[in-house]
Amino acid sequence: MLLTIDIGNTLIDFGLWDNDVLSFVYKTRTKPIRSLDEYKSVLELFVMTKHLEEMRIDRAIISSVVPPLTPIFKSIVFSLFGVRAKILGPRLKSGLSIKTDSPQEVGADLVADAVGAISKYGSNLFIADLGTANKFIYVDESSSFGGCAIAPGIAIGANSLSKDTAALPEVNLLAPDHVIGKNTHDSMNAGIIFTNVYAIEGFAEAFEKEVGHPLKRILTGGNSIYVKKHLPDFEYEENLLLLGLKEIDKRNNKK
Repeated sequence: MLLTIDIGNTLIDFGLWDNDVLSFVYKTRTKPIRSLDEYKSVLELFVMTKHLEEMRIDRAIISSVVPPLTPIFKSIVFSLFGVRAKILGPRLKSGLSIKTDSPQEVGADLVADAVGAISKYGSNLFIADLGTANKFIYVDESSSFGGCAIAPGIAIGANSLSKDTAALPEVNLLAPDHVIGKNTHDSMNAGIIFTNVYAIEGFAEAFEKEVGHPLKRILTGGNSIYVKKHLPDFEYEENLLLLGLKEIDKRNNKK
């Protein structure tokens, strides 16, 4: 079985694959940054909760945008399963052609997202990945990474609104039903969420205008739960990045 790990700025996702079937997913918060032993306990809890003790994990691959945590999780995977985890980066064959000014600058999360989307939808894609940052990815007609736009994420906007204003409280984000709020919390929530809904739609339309043709629209990322019901033209892929990691592992799995 294959263990895929996505280390993001807000969440760490663990996905266990039995061939092409994603059998289990487990999530934990990235912050506060913890010690190796604490993170090891988190992964052990995942193994125990899902009763994975008897399952043979013989491969692992990690995508990380938090460099200090990468060696920690590589060490934990080896300690628990005796497996040397692959690290998604320039030395690992992704099979993705990257058509940007500096391909080495493209983050592991963007590469995995693109590979996952290509494996399922092919080419001419617009991918909105809503995490700590909102990433808008273009996959061109040759299934190459054609570029992206990066903006502050939903939670950053919410935190800024309460932190930088004297009278507005913190808001618990929800998926709103109405644009017009009837109280302070609902008004803030609607403003934060619908700002992102309209931005996502606007970026999709702007990408299509710039490339000159329609694009298949895909939505993913931890914060996509707040906007997905308002974006019916998007295919929702909850575990797109883990799918990309699975596909990249295949390309680097020596028989």
